[in-house]
Amino acid sequence: MYQEHFGFNQEPFSIAPDPSFLYLSDSHNEALAHLLYGFSHGGFVLITGEVGTGKTTLLRNLLDKTPADVDVAFILNPRLTVRELLETLCDELGIVRAGSEPDSVKQYIDLLNQHLLETHRAGRSTVMIIDEAQNLTPAVLEQIRLLTNLETNEKKLLRIILIGQPELKDLLARADLRQLSQRITARYHLETLSKAETTAYLQHRLARAGGSAGIINKSGMNTLYRRSRGTPRLINIIADRALLGAYVEGKHQVSASHIRHAAREVLGKENLIRVNPLWYSGAAALVIALITLWLFNSDKVQSTGTEVAVAASPPSISRAAPANAPEAPRPSASAEPPRVPVASAAADLVATPDISRPDLAGFTLQRLAFAQIFSLWGVQFDTSANPVPCDFAPQVGLQCLRRNGGWSEINNLASPVILELWDDGPAPYYGALVGRTGETYDLIIGDQQKQVRPKDLRNSWFGSYVVLWRTPPNYKGALKQGDEHSTVRWLREKLSLIDASKELGVNERYDQTLTQAVRSFQNEEGLVADGIVGPLTWIRIADRLELPAPKLDS
Repeated sequence: MYQEHFGFNQEPFSIAPDPSFLYLSDSHNEALAHLLYGFSHGGFVLITGEVGTGKTTLLRNLLDKTPADVDVAFILNPRLTVRELLETLCDELGIVRAGSEPDSVKQYIDLLNQHLLETHRAGRSTVMIIDEAQNLTPAVLEQIRLLTNLETNEKKLLRIILIGQPELKDLLARADLRQLSQRITARYHLETLSKAETTAYLQHRLARAGGSAGIINKSGMNTLYRRSRGTPRLINIIADRALLGAYVEGKHQVSASHIRHAAREVLGKENLIRVNPLWYSGAAALVIALITLWLFNSDKVQSTGTEVAVAASPPSISRAAPANAPEAPRPSASAEPPRVPVASAAADLVATPDISRPDLAGFTLQRLAFAQIFSLWGVQFDTSANPVPCDFAPQVGLQCLRRNGGWSEINNLASPVILELWDDGPAPYYGALVGRTGETYDLIIGDQQKQVRPKDLRNSWFGSYVVLWRTPPNYKGALKQGDEHSTVRWLREKLSLIDASKELGVNERYDQTLTQAVRSFQNEEGLVADGIVGPLTWIRIADRLELPAPKLDS
């Protein structure tokens, strides 16, 4: 109605989640980085935020940029039973159920596993996104956790992103869902806009719609921030109503009065922040009463001196000394408390190192941990310029491999790794395992280096870690039979160096002969012999060839 009046070519404050109007505040940038992380890595990503903070708009923006090799199952209605969830997931992924419908959860899981393995072999990834996830029941959440068990030796077959309101955090804090909570690899809570961000948001949307950024004056913007509390959805609704009000009055600029009137219509009087004048008189009376009481007690302490202290002390209990008992020695004024031997104290400190979470955000600690590992590869990682370390890695010829294992697996890899650590907080923190001497490891958390043993981490580390590995030339992902790529020639050359008895040639086609050679190598290394050359196989090839790479024992 008011578009032509203000010169807009479209509505500037529609509440539809239009990605073209996306404004990225610092908080929205961070949330988007977490979502991108969820698209490129296995496990869970959790995004929470209050109603109207822009979660769905961020998600729509992400879906518009979905890579061609990623299949997405987007579940909008999470009020489902376990069976309905699996049915919906199959429908979203286009899984054809031949013959009769599955009559059990296990049959659905088998169908999903078969489909995910096929897409994995085809070089594709699968992501399941659940919006409004606070409405999921504990039973369905437990089934979602079990879906992450669908994996190969090298990667998770299903990536999961949960998006919901703050109640979702409370739900996942339940004791019966702690296994699910521990599998969440990245969490972020989306905040509302600050005052400066609200102004920038308004100007961005006004300009994006083809109008002037000054249509809402400064006073109006400040009032809009106070009434909306920086919530994007409320900003849109109030601003839209205020523009309509200015249009009705024939005005070409929205003022604070237009905003206030619109807020009353949109929010109702009961939701506006108002202070009852009687509050001031009540607060003043309370302050006067507290000051009077303090002065009274202060005078009393000064006038009674030590009597107050004596009265405050607990009464002593008199006990008769036994007959002929020697008089207890009186402590000397210069007596010193017993000293703990220095060697003993040092031993205690070594025995129980402090591995608690530093006073830094979990994602900051993760970036710092990655910076330590990158430095061992001779790479400088700017933690401020690169929000997602594993998106930066390919720029320097590296890749991230996330694993769930134990100390024996880390010892076999013998490579520096990032450990995901947990305490009582809602999100993990991270440390870089950079060295090993016997059974003692060098662990860096934030800017502190600690000497730890596996038993010191038994209550903090539950098997999740990330290792960086060097990719072969022109790396494009896992290789499998039927591929034709220059990296196949490199693979043939390296396997021939490892086993000179194999005549593999130098062509670029991944044929049956090469598949058999790869399976033979995988068997020798204790890997799953599937003939697919993924991260673990690449790592083992590099180890056998003794290619340059940082090691825990170096």
